[in-house]
Amino acid sequence: GLEDEVALFVDPHTTDFKSSWPEIDEMLDRIMSDSFRNKLLDHKGKGWVYNWHCMDHIGYENNPRKRDIGYLNILDFYRNKIIQTHSIQDALHWHFHPINFFKDAHICATSYNNSMFYLQQSITRRIVERNFFPVVNRAGFHSERPDSHLFLEQWIPFDPSNLSADPINEPKHQRDLSNGRFGDWRWAPSDWSIYHPHHDNYQIQGNCRRVIARVLNMKSRHRSITIDEVKKAFKNAQSGEDVYLGITNHDFREMSIEIDEFRGMLRQASLLYSNVDFFFSESVNAFQKILFKDVDLENNAIEFDLSIDQIQGVPTLVVKLTNGSFFGPQPWLALKTKSRKYYTDNFDVVIPDQEYSYTFDSQTIKLGEIDQIAVASNDKYGYQKVLRLLSGKDF
Repeated sequence: GLEDEVALFVDPHTTDFKSSWPEIDEMLDRIMSDSFRNKLLDHKGKGWVYNWHCMDHIGYENNPRKRDIGYLNILDFYRNKIIQTHSIQDALHWHFHPINFFKDAHICATSYNNSMFYLQQSITRRIVERNFFPVVNRAGFHSERPDSHLFLEQWIPFDPSNLSADPINEPKHQRDLSNGRFGDWRWAPSDWSIYHPHHDNYQIQGNCRRVIARVLNMKSRHRSITIDEVKKAFKNAQSGEDVYLGITNHDFREMSIEIDEFRGMLRQASLLYSNVDFFFSESVNAFQKILFKDVDLENNAIEFDLSIDQIQGVPTLVVKLTNGSFFGPQPWLALKTKSRKYYTDNFDVVIPDQEYSYTFDSQTIKLGEIDQIAVASNDKYGYQKVLRLLSGKDF
């Protein structure tokens, strides 16, 4: 009833936000330590692993919660933290918050189309400046829609974003989240299965390239992980199936409380299903072990070459596949000009799935204005390649 709804809405754990980098930094020092990670070890004797999905707060005009606005800021903070704490088991992945109509940093939205400039800028700058291209997505605001579905389908092979819940765990008592309002996964599987989505509906099985896995919240006011959900995953594994058990939380809350609560569930399920092994895992490794355990991954990994050729007297970037395959219909082109502007654009298709070109002329941009050219692509196995050419050195 209304009392339950209000109790969840004002729960101190879900409302007491960490509002500064020093507060987050102090928490990370605790939870990234060996002593915290190793409170519970998996069946290889390894401790907790973090997959940090880092967004950029960009494109906002109103910022009442004083979020850190700017490209690369959050990604750099976590890259540095991983180095400082020697956390080589952790990984950095992709997260994007679509921008609402009034550009408020504290308000949710779902449209990639309305945010495309900032989305392209974020990825392009990460490729050029940090050699980072996203391979794993977790949906911002838990939301995918047809426009984001089709964007992800071009570029990112692994998508642990399915927030489907059994009916008993649906947010029917959270009116702002009911009826598919943010996190519309009502038609998606809730049995911990991984699926290829349908072209017209990301929530159902189809023949698209990428795979979607299920991930539930930790100690949240909706669609949270429960002991019954953990037992469900272990039961599936007991029948011989490898299971991706996904959980998610946020660094603006006290993560140690949520992790300890989940580890309690994990201990309980592990005792009940003592013949089932569990492993803490970086996301790409988890997908590879579940989906491609019979594939010679390294020998099938993507490789390609870049060159600047003169084609009919015009400088042209040529991309040629040399091993494996591109994930989507084309690789990502990232350009940085000498005036420090960033662009992306479509390639021309020379040979489908094999060779692509991009012409530098008066219809696009003159090669003399370019400082860096970078090309990035994943493959369906989660391997990726990022190559670059530098002005004055390579062209």
